[in-house]
Amino acid sequence: MKFKSLFFIAAFVIFSCGSNKNLTDRAAVVKESSKRVLKNHYKNTFDEATLKGDLKVNFKKGNDSKNFSVSLRMQKDETIWMSGSIFGFPVLKALITPNRVSYYIKPLKTYYEGDFKSLQALLGSELNFSMLQNMLVGDAILPLKSKNFDSRIDQEAHLLTLNKENPLANLFFWIHPLHYKIEKQKIESLRKKSALSISYKNYKKVKDTHLPSQIDVRAEDEKNQVLIRVQYKSVSVGKKLSFPYKIPSGYKKIN
Repeated sequence: MKFKSLFFIAAFVIFSCGSNKNLTDRAAVVKESSKRVLKNHYKNTFDEATLKGDLKVNFKKGNDSKNFSVSLRMQKDETIWMSGSIFGFPVLKALITPNRVSYYIKPLKTYYEGDFKSLQALLGSELNFSMLQNMLVGDAILPLKSKNFDSRIDQEAHLLTLNKENPLANLFFWIHPLHYKIEKQKIESLRKKSALSISYKNYKKVKDTHLPSQIDVRAEDEKNQVLIRVQYKSVSVGKKLSFPYKIPSGYKKIN
């Protein structure tokens, strides 16, 4: 009886070690149902009240390329605040809420107040507050239902693709097999012949959440291509934040 007990204990230890390997080595990832993948993804989405970060941003459209230093503050589901500078000189400040986009450009002494059309025109792709917020923290930019997707292994990640033909778009979501955050998401608009692709690198654990160290955004259509690289230089979550914003007097409104 004693020998049998030791045998079962040893077997349990060996089995447990094998299971732990599956949980820590992404090369050992096995196929999971779309229901399980998405359940884990939404369990691990960004759930802190606030986020504050210092970013390095490179924006490239055609032959025009600019580098910015950006201070980012975010109140989850309520406010995204950004202050951008070039070589230490402030050039832009923005305040974005679910229903309103406002920003001003200091060198031009102009400002914009309105909906998301201006940001959509800049990026060449559909965009709203939820998509922008999720883009910044490595979550799916669209609400996903497991019944609409098939799951398979691709590039040591869970790849979700639509299981029915969609006349409007093709959707692709590569999800990390360990922390279930997005590694890459791609939306191909068949009607507008455009595509939005967002890739994430070097996730780090911050408090109780995982955040990417680098985000690469590629938006393209038949005429233009926009490339944006966002690198988090520092980041903190859960702290009380303020969102100071006032359009200076004398600035001209732009459409």
